[in-house]
Amino acid sequence: MQARPHARSTPQRPRFSPDFSRIIGENIPDALLVYHLAPNYQICYANEKFLSFLNCDFQDFMRQTGGCLLNVVHPEDRERVQAALEAFCRQGETWSVEYRALQKDGGFLWLRDVGKKTLSEDGTPLAVSVCADITELVGLRQQVKPETVPLQTLIDSLPCGICKVKANDDLELVHANAFFYDMLGYTRADVEKQGFNNVKACIYPADLEMVRQVVRENVQQRCAFFELEHRLFHQSGKVLWGRISCSYDPAEPDMLTCALFDITLRKTMEEKLRISEEESRIAFQHTDKVMVIYDPGVRVLFQPQEAASALGLPAVVHGVPESVVARGIVAEESVENYLKFFHAMQQGIPHGSATLKLKCKGTFEWFSGRYTLIFSKEGKPQRGIISYENVTEQREKELAYQKWIQSFKAQQENSIGYYEFNLSKNTYEGNERRNSGALPPDVKSFSGMVNHIARHYVYEKDLPAYLSVFDREKLLGKFYSGQCETQLDHRFIGAQGVVYWVAARIQLVPDPFTQDVKAFILIRNIDAQKKRELELQSLIEQDDLTGLLNRGTVVKRVSETLRLSGAGAWHGLIMLDVDNFKLVNDRLGHQYGDQVLRDIADSLKQVLRKNDLCGRLGGDEFVVFLTDIPPELALEKKLEVLRRAAARYCQAGLKITASLGLARYPQDGKSFSDLYEKADMALYEAKRLGRDRYVIYTPALEAQRASAGLFTRP
Repeated sequence: MQARPHARSTPQRPRFSPDFSRIIGENIPDALLVYHLAPNYQICYANEKFLSFLNCDFQDFMRQTGGCLLNVVHPEDRERVQAALEAFCRQGETWSVEYRALQKDGGFLWLRDVGKKTLSEDGTPLAVSVCADITELVGLRQQVKPETVPLQTLIDSLPCGICKVKANDDLELVHANAFFYDMLGYTRADVEKQGFNNVKACIYPADLEMVRQVVRENVQQRCAFFELEHRLFHQSGKVLWGRISCSYDPAEPDMLTCALFDITLRKTMEEKLRISEEESRIAFQHTDKVMVIYDPGVRVLFQPQEAASALGLPAVVHGVPESVVARGIVAEESVENYLKFFHAMQQGIPHGSATLKLKCKGTFEWFSGRYTLIFSKEGKPQRGIISYENVTEQREKELAYQKWIQSFKAQQENSIGYYEFNLSKNTYEGNERRNSGALPPDVKSFSGMVNHIARHYVYEKDLPAYLSVFDREKLLGKFYSGQCETQLDHRFIGAQGVVYWVAARIQLVPDPFTQDVKAFILIRNIDAQKKRELELQSLIEQDDLTGLLNRGTVVKRVSETLRLSGAGAWHGLIMLDVDNFKLVNDRLGHQYGDQVLRDIADSLKQVLRKNDLCGRLGGDEFVVFLTDIPPELALEKKLEVLRRAAARYCQAGLKITASLGLARYPQDGKSFSDLYEKADMALYEAKRLGRDRYVIYTPALEAQRASAGLFTRP
């Protein structure tokens, strides 16, 4: 039984109390405001730090402003601040705005107000704002503003971002031209609204420390000019690459003037080129080929030192090919081909190849080589690019292949079928036709053989497994993943309809000449051996008490059936639980109860079809799996038959009944665990409704149980 989970409460927004604001406000170093999100934005709390900004105490503050936030704001800024507040009330959770705040003496200072929504103890919407004095920063911005409109227009029209920033870790933004903001996806309105006040927020996190370090080092060394490249965030979230040219004037030790260029395209092309070069380098490393260069005009061969040493030659060889032949490196039977190979390059033949026997580290081995010529603009051969590899192992593979073929063929004498195929080309290459497995003349492909045997010889129940194992694409996939041998045991329909077990062994071998995948298939009679194995297996798979399938076997067989089910298949999983079975054990004893379970198992087997599965999951719980439910099968009628089959009268006036729950494949689930869960849910409902009945799962049932908070059986 599963434990009933605790009910979860809906999370509530924290409530803001006056005492909390007073305690927090007087103990933080920042200026704090708390005000109502109502049309007059009435201030309900301002800490001493905020009041000090305005050079007044709380009484002066209330007389001057009437407690209204907008009265704190300079008249020229009120319309802009009010619009920002209204937008904040409608849809925002946070806000940020810069404005001039009026002081007691008639002056003003610039504040950056960053606010967040909350609730008062009575549920009234409030805003809590932290205010910072940015008067100095605004002054710096004013200093760097162009003095004339034409100069500002010129700076904004430059095809690069121009900005002035503080040379500190936050890289505070003092001023920037329109192109700077545009490169990063912002407008000036966005900047004002979002409080875009430092470059740090735009720098890719992994590059930030590098940028800070470069700035620190160059400022310390008083470098008048330096550059760096790093990644930046566009407002959309896209990552850009930027090249930043920085100018530093010791007369302004805290400032940098920067020009920002978008180099994303260049970086993208550099990365593509780097990957392409790396792919080429790795690809060549992953081959066994050696590359050398031949100059046909001066007859000089240039080769890597390691390759030259293996052949007993210097890295640069003159007078090639005759000088190499004179050294005795070329085997006598390959001299003619060796000379032709190099003479062809001298004659300007663009491509060529040869297989040659050369002395390598004291012994003669086989090498396969090919060349491609590079020509001058005048059409003269300039360089021959030669690649070659040692193919001695290939020759050995060819010999081993022939021996393996002969060995495998020898086994066909005691087989009932032997076939050879080119699996890559899907062609039948025959057999000796000395056994009963000979194929008809019109079967000329692997696919044709599979279809012919499936139609005439494979037992119906074994067809899904047979077609899956003998799937050509799957076999090729197994070969290329390193699996070269597959075997399937299945039932075979022989002469006069006699059914017996056979082992179909598939051996996949690469053709040493073409590298096509060859498939050799051997079919042997294993009927006697297989029947002994099945007898032993049935003992392992059966439930000791009832003789039904045990839990593990039910799960395995149902899962396998579902895995092999094609489109249009319909199955049903039924959970059957004996009602009040504990009373039988308590009153009549466990031996009597065990016999009742055996009787129920026998009754269930009698009313099920041959292909259906029936098992005991444990205790008094049974499972029935109806395979391939035909459209004409009335499920409710079948459930009623099973319910009656489980019912019986016992001693002491006890009556046994059963509750059943049904889930259907595929609409209710496509795995055993999904169907089990839904059938168990339906069984739960049958128990809840009074037992001795059946329930078919529907999604509404699940929603009903969830809303009622029901998670365990009664």
